[in-house]
Amino acid sequence: MARPKEFDANVVVQDAMEAFWERGYAGTSVNDLLEETGLNRGSLYGSFGDKHKLFLTALDRYDQQGWAMIRETLDQPGRAREVIENWIQSYAESCTGTEGRRGCLLCKAAMELVPHDPEVAAWMRRVGRRNERYLARLVERGQREGDIDPKLDARAVARFLWNSLAGLRLMGTTSPTRRDVREVIDLVLRVIVKSPKRQGAM
Repeated sequence: MARPKEFDANVVVQDAMEAFWERGYAGTSVNDLLEETGLNRGSLYGSFGDKHKLFLTALDRYDQQGWAMIRETLDQPGRAREVIENWIQSYAESCTGTEGRRGCLLCKAAMELVPHDPEVAAWMRRVGRRNERYLARLVERGQREGDIDPKLDARAVARFLWNSLAGLRLMGTTSPTRRDVREVIDLVLRVIVKSPKRQGAM
């Protein structure tokens, strides 16, 4: 049954986001969206525009939810190295089991649409630059604290970490074991974090 005219837009966007996340952009038809949201065609188009505009709105919602959780982790007190380690290690849970097999909506959108969709590509670049800037500041703090190799470029480290985590989310769709994921995480951390021996040599 269709939702009444006074529907909750937040609920509709959340339902649409879940549909796109599950099926992908091309795999989600307008009829799928009508079924998932409970709206009729007129209400859907009148309130959210076409399918593409709704998809961009759904991306915003997904990013807002994910970014809030990331910020909560990265804004924790303590040494920057430990904050980064805890953040990366928290991805282990999202890369295994049912959650891991579902993958990441942003990664799916990047692979499916970025090569031929200028709006989605621009959206991805904007979000990517924000992520990179934010994490680079934390990396720089870790370098000042003496825990992260000062010879590394902080922006490059931030890009490396984001791309590594995106790769882990993609890996998660293949049902890796926890050990598989842990081995990747351990290697990522060894690339950027100075070992105790090297710290003592400074």
